[in-house]
Amino acid sequence: MRRHEMVRPSNKTSVPTVLRGFLVLLLGFSIFTVWGLSFLLHSSTQNHPLSHSVQTPPQTFTEPIKIAHVISLITCHRADRVQGFRDALVILRHSIHQNSIHHPPANSRYSYQMYALVHAEGGCDAQLPLLRRLGYIPLVYDTPVDIQSINNEWYKQHVEGENCCGSKEFIKLYAYTLMEYPIVVHWDLDVAVLKPMDDLYDAMLYDQNSERGSEARQKLHLQRPQYQTLPDRIDAFFTRDVTSSAPWEAVQAVQGGFVVARPSKEIFQMYRQFILEANYTKGRGPTSGWGGMGYGGFQGAMAYQGVLAYFYDQIYPGHAVELDVCRWNQVVADVIWRGPDHMEYHGQCRQYPPAGVLHENNTPAKGLCQDCRTLPVEETYTVHYTACKKPWECLLPTPRNPRDKRHVYRLKELTNVTTCGLLFRQYFNYRQEVEQLLTAHGLEPKKYEGSFHPEYFMGYCKRAGGYDPMLSIPDDSDMNMIYGF
Repeated sequence: MRRHEMVRPSNKTSVPTVLRGFLVLLLGFSIFTVWGLSFLLHSSTQNHPLSHSVQTPPQTFTEPIKIAHVISLITCHRADRVQGFRDALVILRHSIHQNSIHHPPANSRYSYQMYALVHAEGGCDAQLPLLRRLGYIPLVYDTPVDIQSINNEWYKQHVEGENCCGSKEFIKLYAYTLMEYPIVVHWDLDVAVLKPMDDLYDAMLYDQNSERGSEARQKLHLQRPQYQTLPDRIDAFFTRDVTSSAPWEAVQAVQGGFVVARPSKEIFQMYRQFILEANYTKGRGPTSGWGGMGYGGFQGAMAYQGVLAYFYDQIYPGHAVELDVCRWNQVVADVIWRGPDHMEYHGQCRQYPPAGVLHENNTPAKGLCQDCRTLPVEETYTVHYTACKKPWECLLPTPRNPRDKRHVYRLKELTNVTTCGLLFRQYFNYRQEVEQLLTAHGLEPKKYEGSFHPEYFMGYCKRAGGYDPMLSIPDDSDMNMIYGF
């Protein structure tokens, strides 16, 4: 059961609690199987003990349909050392607002509600009022599974070292319990929405044979569309973490900063069940990880990103769709293998080849991948500031000079400074819009004259690393003043 305010229960396995709230959004991410083995992987899961059809009761929603947009916050213990987090909350919401029905030029049909899933042990009590003032509904939870009750000793001893937050990252799964909404979108905090997401929503909510549903499916930007068949019913969209993949590995991570899903308490319980079983093998390779099927060894494999991948590939296959990694959740990072190891794959797509495609044909020239680093900004739907660095860091992603000189070429090609700069400008355009709205409602304007690449950072960076925070919102005010809700 979920509530906005509640007393902490003694059992930490499933019931949300209330007390703390906010900051450091995790970078949770998951993994999904690659195209080359997708048929084998999916066909092998038909007898998975947890695999079955999920029954979702019919629901009706009054228009405009409201989508839940969710972030997860794990700890505030280092909040005083994080710049831009408040601004990131404001700008994420504003970017969603500007691409919703509430901004007529966007031509969107959908409304939204912001949520923050907050870990109860994160030490974030002081930040809950800020979340509410910024328009987020904070929901405070414990980890949804009791890791200490797991029988797999190796997993139990190592999961807490995974990524930033270990098993605490599983609070992201509570997004599935927001049954008041037909769709939830889970974000990292370092993102911005640049175009309306209606095609995704329509493809999920409307029958594939209906005019609206059929039209939406035709507009979807899919990863390797010639090798992907859409399911009759779409329950999730995601992008894979192609830039961290290797062309010889058949299982890939998912870039967990962006997952669109259909809420389901049944699915939430299925996640909890297989995590508690912890059928996880240490190592990396085809017999590692969840189910001993290759879901191990990469970043986040033991936590959220590995769990999500294994779930949609093995437990609940044939319901999720992989989107074009350049247009959705764009990280502006290289998707081509450039060594320094395994140079026999040099120039090939990092993503494993589809079934029937030889490795030597798994190349951009053959249309198997696209250079995301040079995609025009106007073709980007959502951007995730990872390879480009965070906007509030006030840095450009210039190549590093590694100790191992074999990595120089790869790092030189990792991202594109110009594309990153233009996407920074999109972010700061949103910031400028918010501040103009705030000053129009009586806040004292603030002058910005930062000299660090003003063509990209628009005066908001005084120098490299010198971020100038946006206007403070008074304690007795909230974002209702500019949005009306």
